[in-house]
Amino acid sequence: MDTPNTDTLGDTLVETGFAPNLAILDINNSLAVPHGFELPEPWNLPSRMFRHPIEVCPPDSAHPRKIGLRHPLLADHPFVRHVEARLGFEIDRNGAPNRHGYSSGPTARWWHAVDLITARKWRELLATRQFTERECIMHAVAYGCRYSHHEDKKASGYISITDARTVMNAVGASEPGDRSATIRAFSAPCVCRQDKGSEHWPINTGRLSAEAEAWGMIFGIEDGWFRYDRAGFLQWSELGRERYAAGDSATFIQASGQAAFAF
Repeated sequence: MDTPNTDTLGDTLVETGFAPNLAILDINNSLAVPHGFELPEPWNLPSRMFRHPIEVCPPDSAHPRKIGLRHPLLADHPFVRHVEARLGFEIDRNGAPNRHGYSSGPTARWWHAVDLITARKWRELLATRQFTERECIMHAVAYGCRYSHHEDKKASGYISITDARTVMNAVGASEPGDRSATIRAFSAPCVCRQDKGSEHWPINTGRLSAEAEAWGMIFGIEDGWFRYDRAGFLQWSELGRERYAAGDSATFIQASGQAAFAF
């Protein structure tokens, strides 16, 4: 057993080439698949979970260094098998939580969902959903609706509304009946003004569930409550701000002063 002044596991990881030194190992808190290490499908997907499958917990004065998987199913990952073969023991399938019980495993589940959504690989996400959670997938759908790739000239989100609906249906998310109420559950529109005076109307969802957030984004885009700015960020539209201010009224007043039906 390691004493407070020894770090057998850390020294072994450095000696076997899995980390350049202990300082970098403690900064990264993980082992990454090295460049040039060939991975078959689905392990070659652009997921941070698949690129960094092993977490490493640094030692402290009372506890030695620990190593574990960021998800139990990563036991079949080719790099994990390679590391186990070099180290000569099985890596803990339940992660490497620190002395406070924190593990990066839950964060890695979110990485897997959002990385594949932003890579426009939602089909692959559904095919590997066992590595993430339903809530992570729905949060990732909302993220994909909210933001766009910087090279996307259309600036229309990482995922289309049609594809977003397909993903939501695949994870068993029930579509709410009251579209307006779903959007109005978001925080009230509030303007942000930049130094040059330009206005931006960010969408704040508060502490809503992942399902409510995702459906609200979908409805907001479909019904014109939200629109993308030139940079591809989703924000409240003028129509959406007017509709929100009207509440559940059957009519609302447009900026032109004319009344309109809220449907």
